[in-house]
Amino acid sequence: MAEIAISSTFVLLEIVPPLIKKLNLREDVQNEIEILRDWLNSLKAFMEDNYGREGSRMLDDQVEKVRKITYDIENVIEEFILHSSQYTFHNHLITQKLHNFAHNVRHGFPLVGISKKIASIKEHIDELKSKNAAFFGNNSNQRDRPSSSSSKIMASPLLLDDEIVGYENLKKEFIRHLVDRDNNRLARLAVVGPAGSGKTTLVKNVFWKPRIWGQFDCHAWILVSRNFDLEEIFISMLKQLCFSRKEPYPPDDGLNTQTKLHKYLVGKRYVVVLDDICRKEDWDAIKDALPNAFCGSRVIITTSSSDVASICASSSDHTYRLNGLEWLEGLKLFCRNAFPDINGECPEELKNLLCKYRHKMRRAAACHCCNRTDPNLFVVKNSLLPSYMDLSSNLKSCFLYFSIFPEDYSVKRGRLTRLWVAEGFAIGTDGQTAEEVAEDYLNQLIHMNLVHVSKWDFDGRPRNCRVQNLVLNFIIQKCKDEDFASIFSKEKNMIHQSRKIRRLSVHNDFSILPRDTDFGGGVRSMFLLRLLKISAVDLEKNLRTLKLLRILDFQGASLTKFPQDITRLTILKYLNLSDTNIKIIPTSITKLFYLETLDLKRTNVTLLPKEISHLHNLRHLLAYKYNMENYVNFDSAQGVEMLYDEGIGKLTNLQKLSLVKIDEKGQILQVLKKMTQLRKLGLTGLEWKHGTELSASVGLMENLKTLDLCSTTKQEYLQLGDMSYLPQTLERLYLKGLLTEFPASISSLSKLHKIHLKWSKLDYSPLMALQFLPNLIELQLVDCYIGEDLIFEALCFTKLKILVIEELLDVNMIVEELTLYDMPKELIARLRENSEDRAMVIYIPVIHSFTLKDQSWEFENLSHSFSQ
Repeated sequence: MAEIAISSTFVLLEIVPPLIKKLNLREDVQNEIEILRDWLNSLKAFMEDNYGREGSRMLDDQVEKVRKITYDIENVIEEFILHSSQYTFHNHLITQKLHNFAHNVRHGFPLVGISKKIASIKEHIDELKSKNAAFFGNNSNQRDRPSSSSSKIMASPLLLDDEIVGYENLKKEFIRHLVDRDNNRLARLAVVGPAGSGKTTLVKNVFWKPRIWGQFDCHAWILVSRNFDLEEIFISMLKQLCFSRKEPYPPDDGLNTQTKLHKYLVGKRYVVVLDDICRKEDWDAIKDALPNAFCGSRVIITTSSSDVASICASSSDHTYRLNGLEWLEGLKLFCRNAFPDINGECPEELKNLLCKYRHKMRRAAACHCCNRTDPNLFVVKNSLLPSYMDLSSNLKSCFLYFSIFPEDYSVKRGRLTRLWVAEGFAIGTDGQTAEEVAEDYLNQLIHMNLVHVSKWDFDGRPRNCRVQNLVLNFIIQKCKDEDFASIFSKEKNMIHQSRKIRRLSVHNDFSILPRDTDFGGGVRSMFLLRLLKISAVDLEKNLRTLKLLRILDFQGASLTKFPQDITRLTILKYLNLSDTNIKIIPTSITKLFYLETLDLKRTNVTLLPKEISHLHNLRHLLAYKYNMENYVNFDSAQGVEMLYDEGIGKLTNLQKLSLVKIDEKGQILQVLKKMTQLRKLGLTGLEWKHGTELSASVGLMENLKTLDLCSTTKQEYLQLGDMSYLPQTLERLYLKGLLTEFPASISSLSKLHKIHLKWSKLDYSPLMALQFLPNLIELQLVDCYIGEDLIFEALCFTKLKILVIEELLDVNMIVEELTLYDMPKELIARLRENSEDRAMVIYIPVIHSFTLKDQSWEFENLSHSFSQ
């Protein structure tokens, strides 16, 4: 529903107050922004009140209006941010005043006109409320109501009698038992049936009628999620019960919430709905809070499990089974949805045809809620919808985001989480960065089996993720319903276009952008995934209209030049140009004040302008390229040079900076001391003289997880001897260059998972310092030791899974997998079957050898045959 759009807009609101203060705007502007916040709260309350009621045409119409108003509010806020940003680019007072004057002349003093737009929005909201009082009547009291991901409040009767098709006799029997005054005992009524059979709809249709709940002293409706918090369940139930009696929440009297709830219900005739109970244990955890008194109280349970229904119901007479609709009922339901303009009556000319294809219409009636007749999608929808509805609005957004990518597309974890942060789905807390929150969201979706891990990282974290194709179809349909994303894909003959395009994804089978699409300036995120070719004229034309763009992803597109119009997108937060052929970043990038991610991986960019230092919101600056044909060569990894500017020290929000080539004077090392939030740091071009400055800077980075250091040449030393302190948070360490001594502090890094030592040429074995690292999983050794013996002691490297050895002559080891890169022919020959040293590796199940020949790798499988 529209709560996704509402949540996104709330995030934008947080940006506005600092801008108002900085611009010293009058107080009424702040008041108007607060009015927008209040209206959003009201709209959010409406969405929470009607949670789970999809399918009602009346409600769907109201939801669409709410979504439109929310987008209008978002537009106003973003236009305010856009024009406000124009005032912040110039620090010099005179320059700023001249710029502000020119900007106001050009744009017609846009900040002054914001009140008119807000007034227009207010009119739409007032009109919506006045015409739909039943929907908004109780929202003024929303602050007295609970709101959580575990339990949702259901309010205001929305379903009419004629919205229920079938089950008429069952419904009458259900109502009779529900309001039976002759039965003063607590009665438990269970409604059971497969997903999509109409359990919740039936109960809502009965429960929310005043003539029903009016016969009870108090009432509550609780949606029991699969991972509910019991305390939240009790709090929500007690608040709803109090609210239904217009009473305040009970004061704190030292009792726990369950006892307080039980005490409140004693002596009252109550009715409580527990919607979608999945397990017997869930019922056992809740039931003791509901007193079994002689007041005629009722508890209604909906479930998909027959076992749960038999346990919860007072008797078999109080169990109501829904098994789907009969043919005539299904036909009636189908006609209602197919022919709403003629009151659900089937046209005469179609009656014979419908009877002829009766079996197909039965299937269509079953699938009407999917708005399509694909039975596979119907099954997936009904299996996924309960899990989807349990998700918070942010998690729903994260899940729907997979619609952006084509079928079978596997997206990297880092890219995905950075996108979610830029979209505002994941927000940092006191204990976690926004990226860490986003990674938690991804893990939740994986654990719920909604997202599939296509490749795991060496440390057990997901590296690449995707959704199954049937799941993707479900997501795309939801995206269309939510106006979440529009997908253009020529290969699949697929154009899933929402009524209002907010996120646009053009898949790699489009050679050009769709020419006949009216973007209307409403696009917030654009993905041009691996476009085969792209017209610069078309691209510039579209970029000029998309002034409110926040995310622009060109990964893999056939770009050779940085599109200048990108720098017009003042509020852009995420720019991905990876895997393109661009070479130069213009100085005008300084205009992208809100930019958080600049991804230049695997491009031809070798130099960044000094204006990059003005991007104070930058969190991820990624610019490196690997020469895969010469992977074992010293210069296989190429970084970028940052022209030094004093302002670089103000990039204090940076979390990832890799790879940066040290400037001639090493000035970049001086400002690293201020970048204490770094999680990943990659530096190349280091010299011996940089050691002291580097050690001092790294020692201040208490959150550092990845450190990648490379000297200028194979003959240059990395001075790390005085690196007496390395952050205990380090998980990955890459050292490339000569070492006079191995930093002793490495031995204390208990979280270290991965270490690469290359071209170190130590005269003593580094294994002595590494062997007792408790969590070391991967170890790569390349020309790091010039001695004759490399000994792996027993009971050491207990968690090691990957061992790569290159350019070492004498090896004695026991591992599960041995990969040899460019090792001497003599060694390879001695490891082959029936050779003299074969016994040394007899317990290693996988042995692979790669030898570099003519710029390509020659592979030989030395693994044991099954007969051995």
